[in-house]
Amino acid sequence: MRSISKTITFTTILWVGLILAVGQLVIDHVVSDWLLHQFDTTLESKARALVTLTKYDGAEVELDFADEFMPEFEDPSEPEYFELFLGDGNLLERSHSFDGRAESVFNDQNDEVLVSDLSLPDGRNGRQVSIKFTPQIEDKSLRKKIPLETRPRAILRISRERESMDRVLEQFHLLIIGITVITLLAVMLSVTREINRGLRPLIQIKDDISQISPGSIDRRIANDKQPIELEPIANQFNLVLSEIEKAMLREREFSSDVAHELRTPVAEIRSLAEVGLRWPDEKDIRSYFADIHESSRHLDRLIENLLYLCRSEEGNIELDFSRIDLGKLLDKACLSLATEAAAKNIRIEISPSDLPAISADEQWLALIVSNLISNAISHSPTQATINISITTDDNRCALEVVNPMLESLSQQDLDSIFNRFWRKDSAREAGRHAGIGLALVKSCAGLMQLELNTSIDENNQFHIRLSNFHIA
Repeated sequence: MRSISKTITFTTILWVGLILAVGQLVIDHVVSDWLLHQFDTTLESKARALVTLTKYDGAEVELDFADEFMPEFEDPSEPEYFELFLGDGNLLERSHSFDGRAESVFNDQNDEVLVSDLSLPDGRNGRQVSIKFTPQIEDKSLRKKIPLETRPRAILRISRERESMDRVLEQFHLLIIGITVITLLAVMLSVTREINRGLRPLIQIKDDISQISPGSIDRRIANDKQPIELEPIANQFNLVLSEIEKAMLREREFSSDVAHELRTPVAEIRSLAEVGLRWPDEKDIRSYFADIHESSRHLDRLIENLLYLCRSEEGNIELDFSRIDLGKLLDKACLSLATEAAAKNIRIEISPSDLPAISADEQWLALIVSNLISNAISHSPTQATINISITTDDNRCALEVVNPMLESLSQQDLDSIFNRFWRKDSAREAGRHAGIGLALVKSCAGLMQLELNTSIDENNQFHIRLSNFHIA
């Protein structure tokens, strides 16, 4: 599942990390090149200083070098090295730091200055500058006599350790990495905090929406102090909620008004049918009035359930929880539906025999149980057995009604059976059930904070389970 906060945080840290990495590489490259250039420049400057001390007197090349002025070539701990070769490879002079070490190998060069890495005679990593030059002649008259192209060429090589520079570079690398890590951590903490702070209005809208349900449709999203980006969303959502609330109120008022308007004429029809049933024994007339009486009873039950449903959905009912003998309540419900069950030769079995007492509102629980059993009878085949079982767990218990089905239900049907007036198409032909019973059961269960679940087993039996009862 995608998260705006995590996505923004991850993307921000990724880009900041990428920018820091690229910046680190660039800075590292620039600083490393600069340090190496400074190191080489210093080494080359020292080499050129020695070059200026190299003279040619017309007969031989000499290096006017004084050890006391350059003690680094005499340091026994971390010495530097220099060598002076003639162009033909003859070694003219070398620093005392070479004493006792292997002879150097002469290599000619075409470039005036060559800079390279090497392993010093003492085994350390070093850097070397090699300069090819023509020694100067101090005497001006002699300088004129000897052309430049006939003078001897010389190569001066000077080298020193580079490990100190490498240590500086390594420390610099560690510093850059440390700065990068600290920056990333700071960005992660600050970005997460600021994103959570920025998303707080959205979280508040989510919390407000989570509090809205069919029973609290009058709630609204608080749109005061909302950011200008979210204010239109909150206003539009509140407008939609207002329209939904109006539509629901109109629907409830319509259902309630229809039920109240129909109740009086239905009661009159039922009374007239009962009077007609008292006539002398005339079969046609009695059959006629019996049908009227049965239809009026069905219509009266439908209206009564519709009124109960309107009351329960309004959510302003005060529940009266008391100690209820569940066994007596089930027996009473079965007795009231005995005629309906006998008409289809249906048997109702309740287990176990010793049922607990529970805490619930007796009126609404009786309505729930009556509708569950009535629904099971109506949708079971003839000569079926309906099983009502009670299971307990600690101080809670659950009631489950299981019945074989006349017609198979799909998972999509299970998602729809609690909708008002929903029935399978073929079931509409019977005309005895309008699809109010289970909608009423769900609404009443919600009032008493009970859990309602449905399922179908492998034997094509329908299970409806009502749980979360408190044992008294």
